Amino acid sequence: MADAAKTQERRKISMAEVAKHSTEEDCWLVLHGLVLDLKKDFLDEHPGGPDVITCLAGKDATQDFEDISHSDAARDWSNKHVVGYLDSLEGEEAEKAKTKLIPKMSELSSNGGGGGGGGMASLLPAIAVVIAAVIAFFVFKK
Repeated sequence: MADAAKTQERRKISMAEVAKHSTEEDCWLVLHGLVLDLKKDFLDEHPGGPDVITCLAGKDATQDFEDISHSDAARDWSNKHVVGYLDSLEGEEAEKAKTKLIPKMSELSSNGGGGGGGGMASLLPAIAVVIAAVIAFFVFKK
């Protein structure tokens, strides 16, 4: 089982080290505390193109990844590129990171984390803009 062997090789990696890998030729990023090494073949096959990823190279891209609501297939594809986990993880969280995978959409929605799960939170900015526009209309109306 190639994926299981790969998870056993994971090591602790600092954000400072991740930040050194910030080019298209040497692209690392962090998703859910896991460090991914994204080679050229991955970048070339990515449906959004390489630029979408390389602009996040060397950074924690978890929020950007979840904002897109990537499919479970994309999450499985990403798991093949995990090389380590953040050294800032401690205790049980660090222990789990040695074998953990990018969470599936169902795992995120069931534990209340991650984006793309729906609910009112995604509508709040739009509601705030509408309320501000209505207030402005009445305040500035002559």
